[in-house]
Amino acid sequence: MHLVWHSSFASLTGYSGSSLAFVLGLDARGIAVRPLYLYGADRDEHIMMGGVHPRIAALQRAPVRLDVPQVVYAPGDRFSKNSGRYRIGFTMLEFDRLPQEWVQQANQMDEVWTPTAWGAHVFAASGVTRPIHVVPLGVDPACFAPGAPRTHLTDRVVFLSVFEWSRRKGWDVLLRAYRAAFRPDDPVVLVLKIDCRAPDENPVREVAALLPAPSPPVTLLYNRALNAQRMAELYRSADCFVLPTRGEGWGMPILEAMACGIPAIATDWSGPTAFLNHENGYPLLIRGLVPADAGGFYGRGAQWADPDGDALVELLRHVAHHSEERRAKGQRAAADAARWSWERAIDIVYAQLNRSELW
Repeated sequence: MHLVWHSSFASLTGYSGSSLAFVLGLDARGIAVRPLYLYGADRDEHIMMGGVHPRIAALQRAPVRLDVPQVVYAPGDRFSKNSGRYRIGFTMLEFDRLPQEWVQQANQMDEVWTPTAWGAHVFAASGVTRPIHVVPLGVDPACFAPGAPRTHLTDRVVFLSVFEWSRRKGWDVLLRAYRAAFRPDDPVVLVLKIDCRAPDENPVREVAALLPAPSPPVTLLYNRALNAQRMAELYRSADCFVLPTRGEGWGMPILEAMACGIPAIATDWSGPTAFLNHENGYPLLIRGLVPADAGGFYGRGAQWADPDGDALVELLRHVAHHSEERRAKGQRAAADAARWSWERAIDIVYAQLNRSELW
């Protein structure tokens, strides 16, 4: 089988990281997959990112065939770039409806993929009439797995949050709840790993404004790129992951933390509902849906979740005072997350591609 996978492969985005996993996995299954850079010539990504994975570079030396199926894995307004004989659009979004342009372009595909059943419902409710298939993402269990108990900060409960700086991630809800939940001398610490590339944003100032002295302690890792092994170490250093997000297409850091045996407090809406439940973590209630005015261009006219800050205060306190329960939930989280491996995700893609009508 031959396939063109049209996306990005080396940038610090969720699409790039999962594209790399999908292409390498399909290549290992014997599919002649041709990675094609979506936002220019292949060499443009090599130059901008200082190179790509060597196997991606090798596969890109093959010619681009237009007589084979093509997957465009990107935001839905990029589906029109699909020039394959059989056209597949693969995307996700964090709102309760798709932009109309996404719907129009999705309906030009032969089929559409999205990672969760929640997303598939949103696609259909938004007006996508082409066949919609749930194709999950995954984690690497060889990297993201439980490890030895930490030997530092053993006198504190460590809460960890990992996110790109945007209102969607609910950092304002998190910081207000954390300050309300604990006193400055309580044996807790909140570790924030934040990535922010917007030159007009100042996360340090915003964090300081919401956590004025006296406040419980916080540690900030700011714009620190970590490889998968270092990220796994960071997850394993925590007692609980927390992200009161307003919406996720998938929620990769939540699943990665769970795979490392760390229970998660995360919003009980959108993508994470695929893998987070009351047995393996702490789903956070929402007050309802509110306009996604801060969600940028794609959020216009859509809604996202309003995470319940009071409920988050109670969950933070509960987790801090129930060590045996959080350890038990962490063990269940690791077992459940292991079932969401990249191997399983690639099995599903392979099965989708191995249908007679595609060939």
